[in-house]
Amino acid sequence: MPSPQAVPALPSRARCVIIGAGYTGLNSALEIARTTGGEGVVVLDSLHIGEGASGRNGGQVIPGLKLDPDTLIERFGVSGGAALIEAVGGAADYTFDLIKRLGIDCDARQCGWLQAAHTEGTLRVLSQRAEQWQRHGADVRMLDRQQTQARLGTSIYHGALLDTRAGQLQPYQYALGLGAAARAQGVTLLEQTRALSMSPDAQGWTLSTSRGDIHAEQIVIATNAYSPALLPGLPQTYVTLWSLQAATVPLPDELAARILPGDLPVSDTFRVLRYFRRSHDGRFVLGTRGAFRDELGAGDARRVRDEMLSLYPELDSVPLSHCWCGRVAVPASTIPFLSQPAKGVTVALGYYGRGVAMATRMGGFVADLVNGLPAAHSAYPVLPFKPFPAAPLHRSAARITANVMRLRDLLERRLRAGAGS
Repeated sequence: MPSPQAVPALPSRARCVIIGAGYTGLNSALEIARTTGGEGVVVLDSLHIGEGASGRNGGQVIPGLKLDPDTLIERFGVSGGAALIEAVGGAADYTFDLIKRLGIDCDARQCGWLQAAHTEGTLRVLSQRAEQWQRHGADVRMLDRQQTQARLGTSIYHGALLDTRAGQLQPYQYALGLGAAARAQGVTLLEQTRALSMSPDAQGWTLSTSRGDIHAEQIVIATNAYSPALLPGLPQTYVTLWSLQAATVPLPDELAARILPGDLPVSDTFRVLRYFRRSHDGRFVLGTRGAFRDELGAGDARRVRDEMLSLYPELDSVPLSHCWCGRVAVPASTIPFLSQPAKGVTVALGYYGRGVAMATRMGGFVADLVNGLPAAHSAYPVLPFKPFPAAPLHRSAARITANVMRLRDLLERRLRAGAGS
């Protein structure tokens, strides 16, 4: 997915070098440039802008974290938890406001998001989640089975949580828009420039790259699940999963009226969840857990198609146009990971299904730290730099667990189908 910009010369010095040209890296650069100017701010990436998770995700802009508000308060205390809830709960608003302010053309629509419950038990969990967010002033509410069916066009779900703060966008166009805005602010963007190693020097850090050395006062590592071993243990701060997605050709009008008639992005509560939406040009797009590899396999498109048909059998006559996969970082911290492992070094990664809104919002937190905010005053917790112990074992366990979860989901669906026949 190359962008059409020529690669500028590598500067010899920089105020801040940001490694990773995804949402976090690009918005970090934008926020730094907005407050202190873009001169001396450099973003580099081993590939192209948005070629990692920022261009491969499902385009769902979801506020909050995987952990619910009460859990955040238990973990970070009343004061720290409340500040964190406000920060992450506003991540979607922050993202849509940023897109509007910068004039990015990426089909951004703050239309809401549904989390659909596949059992009565998961429906109760979602009801508790909605109640917790309501206590913090969020416009989150529950839909019953009939209301859910009316919006989704399928009857397999027992109900859903509706979060009106959320929405959707075209993810790659959003990344390109952030890159264009950063360049306009004077930020230097270096694509196809690989960070090889870093070492402290008298002025800060020397970063060795595939195009030479650059001396920086500060370095930001925003490489998510594509992180090289620039710091000891960096790739072990998360476990890598893979997401697998596919899109159909644009749906005929008659089908489009029946499939997702509410035109909202959706995630469900299966152990191996599905997330789906309609794109701006009328395609049905669905993602789920992928195989543990970067390359597509022979059966991957068929597997996503089977998931589509389990929701909407009428898609049987509609061919797929695209299939792709990408990495997901599940952080050891269980929430997106913000850390300062050394003076002048900031690490931000690990969004685990909340990447569009949270990776964007994280750019603001990173910029605050780069601009001198003490870590103790950050609205987002700056965590100790702690790799997973025995990380290879965790990855093996994740692979086994994913397969077991997929089998349990499959058996559960077959039992439900048999009971309904």
